Amino acid sequence: MQRHRTALRSSAAFAPLLVIVIALSMQTGSALAVSVIGAVGIVEALWLRTVIAAVILVAVRPRSLRLPARGERLPVLLVTFSLFAMNLSFYAALAYAPLGVVVAIEFLGPLAVAVVGSRRPLDFLWIALAAGGVVLLAGPTGSVGTLGVLLSLSAALWWALYLVFGRRAVRSLDPLQVTTLMLVGSSVLLSPILAVTGFTTAGFPEAFLLGAAVAVLSSAFPYFLELLALRLVRAHTYSVLLSLEPAIAALTGFLVVGQRLSSVELAAIGAVVVAAAGASWFARADATVPEEIPAAP
Repeated sequence: MQRHRTALRSSAAFAPLLVIVIALSMQTGSALAVSVIGAVGIVEALWLRTVIAAVILVAVRPRSLRLPARGERLPVLLVTFSLFAMNLSFYAALAYAPLGVVVAIEFLGPLAVAVVGSRRPLDFLWIALAAGGVVLLAGPTGSVGTLGVLLSLSAALWWALYLVFGRRAVRSLDPLQVTTLMLVGSSVLLSPILAVTGFTTAGFPEAFLLGAAVAVLSSAFPYFLELLALRLVRAHTYSVLLSLEPAIAALTGFLVVGQRLSSVELAAIGAVVVAAAGASWFARADATVPEEIPAAP
């Protein structure tokens, strides 16, 4: 019994650190993606990340590639398209705005999922705080234009839908199978677009290496750790810890690609972090994020 209690305490202490590692991994990958986008373009950068991550997961567990039963395919198709649209919007936004700003605005998606249908006055405070942060980011003192804001908001919308559809998908299917199928499906959706825009990585071998690093840091590695973290920590606690991502994104954007933010932008990002954390903390565990579905692009 004593050993069991010690193990539980160790897991509880380890889980928050694990979530921070996941956020650092994802946002470092996103920061590196900025360089890949600059070299080969938005579509090709995302295609490299998605295809390489899909190949890694299929190699780890080939049976995850099996198609689900007919009655279970629609949720997988919906979460696959949501992932495709979310990541495409996110990568497009990175071409027009700093990483920390994009992630902060994008967090309106899971925030909306956390408070939708709520009638508690406190939840309206979180909405107002997050909206105020976004207004500051999009204002005249910010470094993001209208297109960057719209693309980030598009990523937020698709992230919210991704969470909703993802929860439905993992109710009856293994999370790793869903992750593998949606990455493979997203690769299929991206390939025709890449065929039109052209494949240029052959002339930029360093872009391929960076793309491989992005795939590992932003998809394969954090997705695996996320499944582990969700076994060690409650869903709403996980969501609170994940709310640190905009701040971590701002830090990695500065350290990896030298993206500097003004004091106003940092304050705005802080407002979004507080709003997301507050909404997640006070929301019911079953109304925040889906159990065992990746929560970030």
